[in-house]
Amino acid sequence: MRKHYLLWMILLLPFFNLNAQTYCVPTAGSSSQTNYLKNAVLSDQGAMYYNAGAYQAYVDNTSKMVTSYPGGTVNVHLEPSTNGPKCYVWVDWNKDGDFDDFYENPIGPSNYTIVDDIFFIPPSQAPGTYRIRIVTGNSIASPGNPCGPVPYGNVVDFSLKIDPTPSCFVPTALTSANITSSSATLSWDPPATAPSNGYEYYYSSTTTPPDNTTVASGTTTTTSTPISGLTPFTAYYYYIRSACSTSAKSAWSLRGVFKTKCTPMTSMFEDFETVAAGPNSADCWDRITLGTGYLSVANGNGVNNTKGMFQNANGAANTVIAVLPAFSNVNAGTHWLRFKAKTTTSTGLLDIGYVTNDTNVASFVTIQSVSISNTVFDGYEYTVAVPNTVPSNARLAIRHGGIPAENIYWDNVYWEPKATCSTPTNVVLSNTTSSTVNVAWTAPSSAPAVGYDIYYSTSNTPPTAVTVPNLTGITANPYTLSGLNSATTYYIWVRSRCSATDQSSWANIASVLTLCAPKTTLFEDFEAYNTGLITNVPCWKKLSTGIGSVNISSTGGYSGSKHIMQRPITSSSMAVLPEFSNINAGTHSLKLRAYCSANTGILHVGYITNLTDITSFVSIQDLAITNTSYTGASEYIIAVPNTVPSTARLAIYTDGGNLIYYYDDVSWAPTSSLGVNEISAKHDVVIYPNPFTDTLTISGDVEVQSVAVYDASGKIIKEYKGSEKTISLHTLTSGVYMVKLIMKNGTSKTIKAVKK
Repeated sequence: MRKHYLLWMILLLPFFNLNAQTYCVPTAGSSSQTNYLKNAVLSDQGAMYYNAGAYQAYVDNTSKMVTSYPGGTVNVHLEPSTNGPKCYVWVDWNKDGDFDDFYENPIGPSNYTIVDDIFFIPPSQAPGTYRIRIVTGNSIASPGNPCGPVPYGNVVDFSLKIDPTPSCFVPTALTSANITSSSATLSWDPPATAPSNGYEYYYSSTTTPPDNTTVASGTTTTTSTPISGLTPFTAYYYYIRSACSTSAKSAWSLRGVFKTKCTPMTSMFEDFETVAAGPNSADCWDRITLGTGYLSVANGNGVNNTKGMFQNANGAANTVIAVLPAFSNVNAGTHWLRFKAKTTTSTGLLDIGYVTNDTNVASFVTIQSVSISNTVFDGYEYTVAVPNTVPSNARLAIRHGGIPAENIYWDNVYWEPKATCSTPTNVVLSNTTSSTVNVAWTAPSSAPAVGYDIYYSTSNTPPTAVTVPNLTGITANPYTLSGLNSATTYYIWVRSRCSATDQSSWANIASVLTLCAPKTTLFEDFEAYNTGLITNVPCWKKLSTGIGSVNISSTGGYSGSKHIMQRPITSSSMAVLPEFSNINAGTHSLKLRAYCSANTGILHVGYITNLTDITSFVSIQDLAITNTSYTGASEYIIAVPNTVPSTARLAIYTDGGNLIYYYDDVSWAPTSSLGVNEISAKHDVVIYPNPFTDTLTISGDVEVQSVAVYDASGKIIKEYKGSEKTISLHTLTSGVYMVKLIMKNGTSKTIKAVKK
């Protein structure tokens, strides 16, 4: 299409009005000040560079100009401040003060946020200076209007200087190679007509471009040149121009840029805190990617949720490599790489090695592959010793090979001397009881002379070099830790002790939850545990059939914010209490606060004899839960007879009706501390007198269907059918008995009775 434009321009150009005109001042920015032209580079026989530090609706930048000639080609590179905007480019070829004529909109609208395009100079274009107008925005009317309005963008004007066709043309395609901390090699392509006197080059660490008065840094007759004496880790901008004679020289080329390497280090610590988040490298680091391999500094992904490196690759075709700074002692055989790492969900793999070409993924050589399965940083650290067989010019590197395709995060990277005292590995915990656990580990190849130190804590905060161990100089492996609290999570670390002043770093964290020990008392208000399953409470258990739930709810508790919400839903659900060593002493009762979503609830309290079988449940008492809130009479007390098996576990069981039950402040305490009369007063049915001599009287509004009397061994010794309210027990000897009342409404109640 542009070739047709050029043909028409050749025919029509002589008729254009070339008189200077006044241009419209465009309107822009009334709705948004986020979209604007941030960077622009226009080049042909002379280049123009533009950088905007902030938004301006309209910028008259006609003092900056790009130079070309009739029949030339202007290269255009535009970068908006944000993603999404498009760009139009206009040139007022006939200087009539507008941009409405043929071929005066050579570029637009752009298809991409970043524009890399060209426009042609008509072969018959008269030498002179012409106005270029660039409009940037994400809501530009079609066709675009160079006078605006541009409510979501801005407008910038530049100048185009057309000179007569030059006799000395600009070199192109600048490249840099062989970059070190102090030197580089510059190369370029010659113009179609090679200059007779070779080339001049200019380089600087500033972005100020040279002009025709700038003294060149050097000359050469070839199309490449080495430069030296550079400052390490510095960006350099370089330019080339043709020298056709001592007086005839081309304009300076479009600039190239490179950054020198860092001076090789002898040690390093990098935590990425001063590195900008995004796909950047820390100072002196590099990255090599293949396919869609990804490497980025990310907020919240480092140790203590600070910045860290995120590395991801999906398959071998998408390898990504982080290249560390150069180390002058990389092959001394005295140092190691130490770092922390974690994965997202499952085991990942990092290859630790080196590259001999920091731009070529194929130059990577593996020293050691590190398997990473931990999903937290704390307590996990990895070390890789670097042998003296590594080439002296190599750079250490960390590769994600894409198999498995697991996200990996790493932070706190050290290059440091290897410890003289080697760290044990593979800490394994076994044979856990309520108070003990066996700790075993793999000894290092050079066993420590003094033995091992063990540190354990209920906090997962890792020990440091100055942390005082719980145990010192342990020689047994495995070793049994004792005196632990039951139902408690312990975090355990081991290190080598080579002498009183020389210890290794701590091995990676290991953790264990000690078993539950039988209790004699209990009070549980559920406030200390996370919401969710009842199993978040140590030593409690859930059983269900069908769809049944027993969860800790975070709102509406009796004595705090949390309580249990139990719901059978489609069948049944059960909360199993901790083990009690005195469950069949006949001296204790279970007390709780409870209510139901309806006034027809029945809560079964009893025990199970098989922790995996809900059908092993035996009811002790059915509670009629008629209250629908904790307000009022919401306290229930269940006396537990000595007929319960010693190995049983108390349980709270719900079934049918899909009602929701709530309970809180569950306690297991001596019945004597509650009082027999108090127990009876909590429910609709009571017996009196208690203690009794010969007869017991049943009082209450609920009709009794039957009465059973059990002795201390749990054997039934008396049974009465019918609704008789007074029963004779004169034949019984003095002692403690359990009287079970079964009501006609389906509920039951067991009461402890004492005969004088």
